[in-house]
Amino acid sequence: MNWLFHKIFLCLALLIMLFNFGCATKGTSLEEFVTVTGTAAYRQRIAMPPDAVLSVQLEDVTLADAPSPVLAEFSERFGDRQVPIPFTLQVPNTAVQAGHRYNLRATINIGGALRFTSTRRYPVLTGGGLNQVEMLLDAVAANPSERSPDALPSPIRLPATFSGTLPCADCPGVLQTLTLRGDGLYRLRRVYQDKPNGLFSEAGGWKIADNVLHLNNGTETSLFAIIADDILRPLDSAGQPIKAPANLDLRRASDVDPLNDSVKWRGEFIYMADAATFTDCASGLRWPVAMTGDYLTAERNYSKASLVPGSPLWIAFTGRLERLPGMEGPVIEQMVIEKFGTSHFKKACGSLASKAELAVAELKNTFWKLLTVNDHHIPVAASPTRQIHMTLTSEGSRMAGFSGCNRFTGAFKHTGNKLHFSQMAGTMMACLAREMELESEVLKALGATTHYRIEGEHLLLLTRDKVVARFESVYLR
Repeated sequence: MNWLFHKIFLCLALLIMLFNFGCATKGTSLEEFVTVTGTAAYRQRIAMPPDAVLSVQLEDVTLADAPSPVLAEFSERFGDRQVPIPFTLQVPNTAVQAGHRYNLRATINIGGALRFTSTRRYPVLTGGGLNQVEMLLDAVAANPSERSPDALPSPIRLPATFSGTLPCADCPGVLQTLTLRGDGLYRLRRVYQDKPNGLFSEAGGWKIADNVLHLNNGTETSLFAIIADDILRPLDSAGQPIKAPANLDLRRASDVDPLNDSVKWRGEFIYMADAATFTDCASGLRWPVAMTGDYLTAERNYSKASLVPGSPLWIAFTGRLERLPGMEGPVIEQMVIEKFGTSHFKKACGSLASKAELAVAELKNTFWKLLTVNDHHIPVAASPTRQIHMTLTSEGSRMAGFSGCNRFTGAFKHTGNKLHFSQMAGTMMACLAREMELESEVLKALGATTHYRIEGEHLLLLTRDKVVARFESVYLR
């Protein structure tokens, strides 16, 4: 009997111990872990395959010059879901230190290839960071020549570079190189042969309609007929064939030319949580901004605008695209601001719905640099003082400038879109014959001007409805 009682007593004691252990374990999961939840998404309207994998890591980023320890990690296949994909991370309370900084990093991989990654900081746990986060990821290609996962539909194999030499009125020829990327970005480079400083490059967005390629740099559109997968042919502004005896075709090159030229960009700059992004108005594409070059000027302008955090600021600058290490590890394409131009807190890409709304620069009190006169491109001068230009001042409706050989002054009158120049006078310097001829053509165009139009940063002088000269605004710092 005593033996039976002793056995029952041991069983009861064991049950009590198991019960207490279970309660203690349950208490530990509630009290000794902190939970971080959120979602991961991207802006592109594309679907991920079922085998796409979302990975989210919570890292200790306190030490900037050392590897970031991972405190918790989430990894899950998309399956039949699409973004936003929810995630949950649990971190032991004992691993969280008040003086440390913690950040979330996320990636989306397909078959082991990185397709999307976070390029912003998402602080959590300490320093006012939230423990519920909505992460926005950016697209990234494995290498520059790889077709982007959000590539636009096209009858042309992309990416591709087309090149050809077009006729030139005062030089041996104009070498044109056009590169198209699958994500909708293009770069057009023109080199005026045997011309000092005869290199001109632009970038923007492209689209194809009715077998015609449209290039939009934010201020004007260029058109090309798609003759074949490997041949493009320029069209005039009305989309009609250009009548010329010369061969105007651009043919596919064997190699894709990288898009790393320094060009002018216009778009929306956002600075938030120690990181910045830039969205190009012409293409709608967005990149993280590298914290190098003239980046700090852009950040200061953003701060001076006193915007709500996360709101965009319209900016214009000269810069280039470059693949650099991201803030959180992988090498990604970033925007490098080489020389900041200007900012407008009341402008936005979304408001540029028509050419009438593209006007940004002002007619008066702007340094206007001549780009073309009667469709002839003006080479870049060796120094800014020798660049053909003009400035129209508000006070007294006076104008002054440089016409290629001599300085000139005059008066102007404008009402609505009408513009007339008068009382022209200039110095009497003697120059080379070609400079004198160009100056005569410039002054003749000014004298024939009846109307004007501003498109973004470009001033167009017109004789009724014909463009006789095109200027570009220059921001002097």
